[in-house]
Amino acid sequence: MADQPNLGGAPHISYANTLPSVVLDLLQRVDLVLFRALTPWQAPWLDTLMRWISASGVASAIWLTLAILALSRPRDRAAAWRVMLTVGLCYLMVDAVLKPAVGRPRPSIVATAPARDLPPIPRSLSFPSGHAAASFGAAIAVSRMWPQTRVLWWVLAMLIGYSRIYLGHHYPLDVAGGALCGMLIACWVLGGRHRATYASTLPRPLPDGVFIRP
Repeated sequence: MADQPNLGGAPHISYANTLPSVVLDLLQRVDLVLFRALTPWQAPWLDTLMRWISASGVASAIWLTLAILALSRPRDRAAAWRVMLTVGLCYLMVDAVLKPAVGRPRPSIVATAPARDLPPIPRSLSFPSGHAAASFGAAIAVSRMWPQTRVLWWVLAMLIGYSRIYLGHHYPLDVAGGALCGMLIACWVLGGRHRATYASTLPRPLPDGVFIRP
């Protein structure tokens, strides 16, 4: 049986100046149902896989690595800066604005299965997920930069989001809220640019001395 979030055992936080407690109670009830549906079973190999997937999203390491690599290509340079801007704004919005405003504690886990080697639950607040916000925002930005491989970036973003639920670090609605936040920020950063603007209409390679303006 899957480990379930111990909603009643979560750290106490006063919501007097944040969301009404009735709203948070409703979110927790919905999240418990979703959690059970999304984590029907665990296995040691899956624990290890999810740890690695989640680790790739720490500080958006995978997305920033892709952006840094893209900076070496003049035709991708402007798009790479937009990837980094998207990631930075996602963390700023999540950590400085939304998490303090909502004030939702992390899930705590009841051991209903044999001991599992899982990373510790972070001490920061839970809603929305910073991993999910940055990953889904970056997935849009990277897909605009390299549209031929956009399915790969979306799958990676979804796996990172799911890993946060599987490991018990976030409620499902934390991940959904983070994903929505990230996608909205990415759309704002990209400003409605069609991927052809910097994917298929530029000459290969760019002429000497020609640079793409962000």
